[in-house]
Amino acid sequence: MGNSTLLLACDVGGTNTSVALVRNEGRRFLILRRFRFSTQELASLEEALFHVRDELDEDGRRDLLPRALCISGAGPVRRNTCHLTNVPWTIEGDSIAEALALPVRVINDFTAISYGIPLLDTEDTTKLGMLAPAATPPPEPEGTVRAVVGAGTGLGVGYVIDHHREYLALPSEGGHAPFAPYDERSRNLLASISRRESASPGAESFVSGRGIGNILEFFRETGRIGRESTLLRDIKPDSDTARTVSDAAHAGDPLAVEIMEFFVENYARVAAGVALHFLPLGGLYLAGGIVTKNEHWFTAKERFLKAFRISYRPNIQTLLQRIPVYVVRDYEVSLYGAAYGALLLLKEKTA
Repeated sequence: MGNSTLLLACDVGGTNTSVALVRNEGRRFLILRRFRFSTQELASLEEALFHVRDELDEDGRRDLLPRALCISGAGPVRRNTCHLTNVPWTIEGDSIAEALALPVRVINDFTAISYGIPLLDTEDTTKLGMLAPAATPPPEPEGTVRAVVGAGTGLGVGYVIDHHREYLALPSEGGHAPFAPYDERSRNLLASISRRESASPGAESFVSGRGIGNILEFFRETGRIGRESTLLRDIKPDSDTARTVSDAAHAGDPLAVEIMEFFVENYARVAAGVALHFLPLGGLYLAGGIVTKNEHWFTAKERFLKAFRISYRPNIQTLLQRIPVYVVRDYEVSLYGAAYGALLLLKEKTA
């Protein structure tokens, strides 16, 4: 394959669809060109991909033509096809491959994030922020596990393993695992949400944008919204609740601050559960828009870290202290991960 390989990476989101031409050299991935589209304005994903193909063809440079494409989407993937959760599209990798005359792989969005995590420079603070360093030296690369927990519209969980000098990302639906309340207030929140759900709510109902809305509704049920907060009193049910609460917290509204602090504690307890399932001694990574836009609430008074390390067993507390915790600040981590997926596909095709 030579020392340098060009790859096409695509990340399909509910708001934006991003496509990048990426150069791979060893374990380095460099974005050469970037294209962004409004997902809602596209008739299909193919419309965006054909536009990118035509743009690259117009350059007239054979050395800028990609050799493989990987597409990440939020939804289940089976037989190289993804049924998107928040967009009325079905991404059919095989038909796109035929249309573009290019090998195509379709992966889940958290598989892409998981692949992208180990490609980020842990020393670059624009890419990663550290909430907690490891209490012991890092493990040997072979077999090292990294896990990612990402709260946005929903809650995603993924993990990736160093395996024979490559990375192996494995699927998980940990975002829908049961939520374990940890004190009286969280037990009351669970009861509040359970009254509105058709079945026992999972972690996503507590740790996501919807989770912030559920905490707000819980406070509303107790009569605290109108009594203690003017900024939150008039929120409409169809508004962007998570953003409104976050903005109010940054503006100093005391009840909004309490909601964000409660949310961070819930996030930490869910993350601790993920950590104990996967033992990610290579790092636990917090991804998604909520944490990057609200990092202050995670770091202030070491709120996340203290809740993350709580355990009824001292030896488990010691184990959790061995796990470094990072905040993913690089929004292009999914594109790096999709590029890595394209590289793996190309290696399979040329093996």
